[in-house]
Amino acid sequence: MSDSHPSDNAGAEIAERVERLPEQLHDVLITIAISGLGCRTEILSHVHGISRLHAAGEGDALVDRRLVVEENGVYRCAHPVIAHVVRDGLTVSRRREVHRTLALALERAISPENQREMAREIARHADQGEEPALAYRFALVASNGAIERYAFAEALSWLDLAATNARGLAQTDAVDQLTAEVLETAGWSEAPPLAKLGGPITRGMEREDFDLPVRSE
Repeated sequence: MSDSHPSDNAGAEIAERVERLPEQLHDVLITIAISGLGCRTEILSHVHGISRLHAAGEGDALVDRRLVVEENGVYRCAHPVIAHVVRDGLTVSRRREVHRTLALALERAISPENQREMAREIARHADQGEEPALAYRFALVASNGAIERYAFAEALSWLDLAATNARGLAQTDAVDQLTAEVLETAGWSEAPPLAKLGGPITRGMEREDFDLPVRSE
């Protein structure tokens, strides 16, 4: 009797399907998997140096293979296990460079109206892509957005990310001052345990993922 876990079987089958993809489709799937929340065609276009029409075609081809879904113009992995398998197949260097490229593409694509909305994703990708100046700047924007929603614990988490990236930028005093102001506004004498900012980008395998049905192509 086999003692293999259902998640192992699902992951192995998905890995085989991913390996059979043409190179361009494989690269686009990697970007979508690393993005966590998914990518619009303009982001895929920036990252891969292709037209938006071509990017949509690549995304649709992955939808046809049931590796990706498209909702409201956003392509994302069809299941967390797929994203997990794709990310696990990458070297540390490749993951870092995809995060970096996504951060730069998102910064280039944002408009003033949606800067607050996108700041969290840019900060996370820039942090994992080792772009400290970009991570610092957008972590502050994300923190300000959290303060406006009275989400003070989240604001402190973004300030912690900003502080991590400020060490080489001579900006630590500014972050310390902002942190003190948030604590005073919240009425706290010290910061609570920091909220996890990883979200879908760093989501691991969970129990409900183990029964993923793997469909043949």
